[in-house]
Amino acid sequence: MARQFGLIAAQGKPRAAQLAAAIRDWLRRQQIAVVGESELDHASVDMLVTIGGDGLIMRAAHVYPDIPILGINMGHVGFLAMIEEDHWQEALAQVLAGEYVVQESPTLSAHVTRENQAVSEGWAINDVVVRAGLQMIDIELYIDGQYVNTYPGDGMIIATPQGSTAYCMAAGGPVLSAGVKGFAVTPICAHSPIRTTLVVPEEAVLELLLTSERDTTLVLDGQPQCKLQAGDLITVQRGMHRFLRVVLPEMNFYQAFRSKFNFQIRPDARPSRPLKLRPELPTSRQ
Repeated sequence: MARQFGLIAAQGKPRAAQLAAAIRDWLRRQQIAVVGESELDHASVDMLVTIGGDGLIMRAAHVYPDIPILGINMGHVGFLAMIEEDHWQEALAQVLAGEYVVQESPTLSAHVTRENQAVSEGWAINDVVVRAGLQMIDIELYIDGQYVNTYPGDGMIIATPQGSTAYCMAAGGPVLSAGVKGFAVTPICAHSPIRTTLVVPEEAVLELLLTSERDTTLVLDGQPQCKLQAGDLITVQRGMHRFLRVVLPEMNFYQAFRSKFNFQIRPDARPSRPLKLRPELPTSRQ
């Protein structure tokens, strides 16, 4: 069981700071050591508790990789931060009782090579995007060294399962549920009636060759990484880091998907058989 928690609250949100103080006091009454964000660089923690939205989870995972994160939602969507603020105490009590699992998801690494010289590298939790400016670009896609196609359009998205509900889904790509061991490759506004998204294995090596002399940017998790030039080769594959999320038995990916994105074909539809907790999430002590 986790015995030392890191606590990160969204900046500029007084309500998040107030909740962080309440959580800190409660955990210390349970004999749990709590480390604030200002001290995290010099401490070793078993778990991070974030108070904010999905963006805060992403920031925390980038700064403190490979540490399990429990997200308490104070944002708008909260697809990663699935604990609502009114239920924080019950959630933490479950964690202290060992009634949780750590869901492990892959990340992506991206390397840019220009004239056989490395010019940029980074990693992403959600997605690696090659994004055009105001004009259409051409991207050649290679998977494991094999030519797949040339895509004219606004660029390309390579998304992890957790990132598939973000830009990938908005661009018409598939949603990969937790546990799918693959990445989604989705063209952005392809100038063609053929816009098929590919789902490739985690072990695949993807290469994107930019062949257009037009404004293009490499974007990692929504953050611009570098400007690209014609002839640049962007190599994307599974990253060395892992995205670790604390999951409680009652957390339901499909229920969250229906409610957060209003994915309800018939809003009044109800299941005809009793709901049950996910069998793959037994009581587990980490």
